[in-house]
Amino acid sequence: MSQKSVSTKESSRAPISQRRLDVKRAPSGGLIGGEVAITIDGREVKVPMGSTILDAAKQLGIRIPTLCNHEDLCVAGVCRVCVVEVEGQRTLQAACAYPVLSPMNVKTHSRTVRQARRHVIDLLLSNHCGECYTCARNNNCELQALAKEYGVDSFRFGHIEAPRYPIDTSSHSVIRDMNKCVLCRRCVRTCIDLQEVGVLEVAGRGAKSKVETFLDKPLGKVVCINCGQCINRCPTGALRANDPTDEGTRR
Repeated sequence: MSQKSVSTKESSRAPISQRRLDVKRAPSGGLIGGEVAITIDGREVKVPMGSTILDAAKQLGIRIPTLCNHEDLCVAGVCRVCVVEVEGQRTLQAACAYPVLSPMNVKTHSRTVRQARRHVIDLLLSNHCGECYTCARNNNCELQALAKEYGVDSFRFGHIEAPRYPIDTSSHSVIRDMNKCVLCRRCVRTCIDLQEVGVLEVAGRGAKSKVETFLDKPLGKVVCINCGQCINRCPTGALRANDPTDEGTRR
C-alpha cells in the first residue's frame, strides 16, 4: 500500500464502518483479492471484491436511484431508496452499502423493489412540510424528482400542514429549514469529513431524530465557517443560500 493511500485513510474522520472500501492494486498490477462476477438484471460484470452493488450497476449503465449517497462522501445507507433484491437474502438490501464479496444475482427494478422505493418516498413526503411550488429548490430537488419518477401524486401517509421547526436565518450565508430535512446526513458528513468543522450532527433517535448544531443553537451562534458546502450537497430545500435580495424586497 502506498504512503499516499495510508495517509488518506488515517486522515479520514469518518467512522471505520462508514469509510469506503477501496480495493488496492498489487505491485504487479492485479487487484488484491481479485474480482467477483455479479449478475444485475440478467447482465454479468466483474468488479473488484468489496465494491458495492451500486458501483457494479454503474459499470453496466444501470441506474439505481439514491438520496443519501454522494460520490464525495462516505457510505451512509440511511435513506433506503436504493434497495434491491439480492438472491438468497430475506429482505431487500441497500445497493450503496452492500459489498460484493461473492457471486450474486441482483434485481434492481422488480415489482417488489419499485413498490418498496415508492413506500420509502411516500414516508419521506409524509414528514416533509411545505409545497414544492413555493420552495427555492422547486424543479431542482432530488426528492421531488424521485416522487415524479415513481408516480407519487398524493400523500398516501398524510402530510404535515404546519411547520414543526422555526426557519434559522441567523447565518450570513446559510438558511436552514429543518421542516424539509429528510435526514440523509449529507450535510453532516460534508461538515465533518470534508470541511473538518463538525458543526452539524444528528441528535435524537427514531422519529425524534433531527440534524442539529451544538445544543441546537442557531447556525450564526456556532463555529460555522460559512463555506456553503452543505448547501451544495443537500438534496432538498432544507439548506439554501442566504440571498440578501430577499431582505430588500420585504422593505
